[in-house]
Amino acid sequence: MYTKQHSSGKRLVRIVWPIGLAIILLVGAAVLTWIARPQQGAAEAAPSVDLSGLEAVQAGFNWMADQVKPAVVFIEVEQKPRGGDVANQPDIEIPDPLRDFFGREFPFPNRPTPRGPSMGQGSGVVIDPDGYVLTNNHVVGSATKVTVHLADGETYSAEVTGTDALTDLAVIKIQPDHPLTAAKLGNAADLQVGSWAMAIGFPFGGQRYGGRFDEALRYEPTVTVGVISATERQLESDIPGRPFRNLIQTDAPINPGSSGGPLLNIHAEIIGINQAIFTSGPVGGNIGVGFAIPINDSTKSVIESLKGGEPVVRGQLGVLVSPLTPTLKSVYGAEQGVFVEEVQDDTPASRGGIQAEDVILRYGGKDISSVDQFVTAVQNTKPGKTVDMDVLRDGKKVSLGVTVEALSLEAAEAKPKRAEGGKLGLTVENMPSERLRETGLSGGVLVRSVNPRGQAARAGIQPGDVIVKINRQRVDDVASYQRAMDQLKKGDAIALRVWRADRMYTAQIERLEE
Repeated sequence: MYTKQHSSGKRLVRIVWPIGLAIILLVGAAVLTWIARPQQGAAEAAPSVDLSGLEAVQAGFNWMADQVKPAVVFIEVEQKPRGGDVANQPDIEIPDPLRDFFGREFPFPNRPTPRGPSMGQGSGVVIDPDGYVLTNNHVVGSATKVTVHLADGETYSAEVTGTDALTDLAVIKIQPDHPLTAAKLGNAADLQVGSWAMAIGFPFGGQRYGGRFDEALRYEPTVTVGVISATERQLESDIPGRPFRNLIQTDAPINPGSSGGPLLNIHAEIIGINQAIFTSGPVGGNIGVGFAIPINDSTKSVIESLKGGEPVVRGQLGVLVSPLTPTLKSVYGAEQGVFVEEVQDDTPASRGGIQAEDVILRYGGKDISSVDQFVTAVQNTKPGKTVDMDVLRDGKKVSLGVTVEALSLEAAEAKPKRAEGGKLGLTVENMPSERLRETGLSGGVLVRSVNPRGQAARAGIQPGDVIVKINRQRVDDVASYQRAMDQLKKGDAIALRVWRADRMYTAQIERLEE
């Protein structure tokens, strides 16, 4: 009995043991699986990818920065006061939507300016190992003293060898005790929209903004990367009728203080000099739309003249032209060219037979397709040369020969007498004699610009309007306009007689606010 029971027990053990072991193994595996499960919310392990392409791009940016950073300099200037009598200048700077990288309003001249003289800051880039530095005219053009700080911390006094208001370029010279690292000039004519671009400079300067850098790093430039957003952009300058043309637009972040620094292509060549940004708010920081002066054959010629302290020689005709819009194409029967708005008296254009309302089709044997192309072609023409031109006049093609004259900087910078800003937010100037003849008016002032926040804008005044009376008082010129404005007081009702599009109308302001 005992023996039988013992044998049965052995058989039971032999059966139960494997089953128990299997259960233990299954439970253990389940526990291990539970312990090894991904934590809730944790990211799955990234699959293995080939990063060689990204690493090559990164290495390229590293190389570009290493090549050019030693050539980028920090510029400090003491400036002449702007706007004449500094005793009447406000202490507070008022921002505009378009500002330069100095933190100043640019290029609109009808804004209050700080009491002067003042200190300014900007950037530049060495273009010659002997110490020639390329920067902006608006950085150093009004400077009484210029100091250059190299990336390694060395400091030198600089001399302005040449400035050019029409391109906003300038060259300054320092006397280093050793050859400097110089950047290479490229060619913006080869640019394509979407190409990589790198900007280098000194955004927001150093001590002006509270000394945000350690002293050892104060003169280390900042590098930003983006793309070429557009080409052939245009911005108004403070020289009437002569905007900055052919500008490069980029989204590589640039800010006040970066003005004069280089914009580079992937070959570490300078293809632009950073000039201006669109911005918003009181800080004036980057919102992704910046502009640079292109480096091309034309600007390289300017730079060489500035290095040698020589005047920049340009051709001129004496015409004001505008784009050939669909309306002008339809009315004047032209498919391409530029429209002549005005011909100045006693100029190559007037002597050569060009007339207002002509459409310029060809210049120097080349078809004309844009205002920028035409202006560049004229400016690049050697003074004294007679150029063949084809114009469309009254539906017929007319061939002319016009002898180009030299454009003097004094003539380019000559501004008509004007009144700016004021109580209504208008900039006006004396009527050109040709405009008086066209309108048949005996006098008046031409509205050049309108502050969109001013009362005149709300009353419907537009650029191009002619104001002939203010509150029944005749306006013949800027002087009489200013006298009429001086008589207005806060709370006055104002009626302006305005000529627009061959008819007279009355713009009304119920109550003067200031």
